[in-house]
Amino acid sequence: MKIKLNKIRKVGKKQIDFAGKIGLNVAGETFSVAYAIILDLIDKEFLGKELGCQSEKQIELASKFGYDISKLSRRVGDSIINDIMVQLNLEAIESNGFTSGCSVMFRFDLNDIKYTISSITEDGLIYFKGRQGNRGWARNLIKVD
Repeated sequence: MKIKLNKIRKVGKKQIDFAGKIGLNVAGETFSVAYAIILDLIDKEFLGKELGCQSEKQIELASKFGYDISKLSRRVGDSIINDIMVQLNLEAIESNGFTSGCSVMFRFDLNDIKYTISSITEDGLIYFKGRQGNRGWARNLIKVD
């Protein structure tokens, strides 16, 4: 089943119009994928660079979430994988009700260490209170009482 990137910022008219000026159609793309497509065009056509391709691990990871990135450039595939991870983080924040002050643990922590959420970034990185910069991705955390 394909994970829907419904919490990820999509391109707007301004980005679509810009991309159209250089012969690209990015309508419906996420902001980061559209940006990667534009950078690929610059690298390939303006700078004459070869575009990298995906590793087998990246292809396998993306396919677990319903995306075939095997024929895409490395940059575009990386953007899609990043969007998937951010989507998973944002879904975890919403479904678990993560907010500042909540107690959490890492999902697979054998030591059962509890952390208190200090702040949450836009991409779902959670910082902990009193832990000198310790942090974790929301998708890897569970809420505890």
